[in-house]
Amino acid sequence: MPAQNSAPAVAQVCQTITRAIREGRLAPGQRLTEAEFTQRLSVSRPTVREAFRLLCSDGLLLSEPHRGVSVRQLTRRELDDLFVIRASLEALAVRLAAPILQKSPETLLEIQKGLDDAEQAGDLAEMSKYNIAFHQHFADVSGNVLLQSLLGRLANSVYWLQFRVLIADEQVLHTNAQHQEITKAILAGKGDDAADIMADHIDRSRQLVQWLDDSYFAPPK
Repeated sequence: MPAQNSAPAVAQVCQTITRAIREGRLAPGQRLTEAEFTQRLSVSRPTVREAFRLLCSDGLLLSEPHRGVSVRQLTRRELDDLFVIRASLEALAVRLAAPILQKSPETLLEIQKGLDDAEQAGDLAEMSKYNIAFHQHFADVSGNVLLQSLLGRLANSVYWLQFRVLIADEQVLHTNAQHQEITKAILAGKGDDAADIMADHIDRSRQLVQWLDDSYFAPPK
C-alpha cells in the first residue's frame, strides 16, 4: 500500500478538516470534495475518502446520496440533545480528574491564567483557544479513554457554532467566571462541586449558541 494511503496520512486529513471547522474556515452545510483535499494536502483520493468516512462516523461531516459530503449542520433540537449529553460527560470528566488535578494543578493553572489574560485583554480568539484547552484537559487527565473519545466526537460537532459565538459575542468573556469557580473548587478538593459548575457552564454555552441566527442551523426535521 502506498505511504500516502497510510493511517498517518488519513489522520492528517482528518486533523486538517477538523481544525478548519473549529476555526470557522469551513462552515456547516459547506460541501467538501475529494479533489480539493487531494490537491491541497498532496494525498491520494482513497486517503481523503477514508478521512471523510471517519469524520462522517464521528458526526462532523455528512454524506448524502447525490449530494456528496458536507460539513454537518445540526438542527436546534439536535444541538440541545447534544449539549445535554455533553454536560453529563464533561461533569464526569471533572469528577474523575479532580483528585489528580488537586495534587498536580500546574497545567490547569496555566490554562486558567491564559483564560484570565484573554478576558482582561478582551481577546476572543485567545479565549476560544484556552477554552478548548480547559475542557480538553479534564478529559485528558481523567484517564478514561472511552470518555475522551466520546467527548471529542461531541465537541467536534459544535466547535464551529461555538467559534461563531466566541468571535461575535463579548458576553462570552464573562463565562470565564465559571472557569475560575471550577478551578477554585478543584484546588479546594471539592470535585463534586466543580462537576456541578461544569454542567451548568455547558448549559450556558448551549444557550449562547442557540442565540445564533437560524441560518447557522439545519431546518427542523
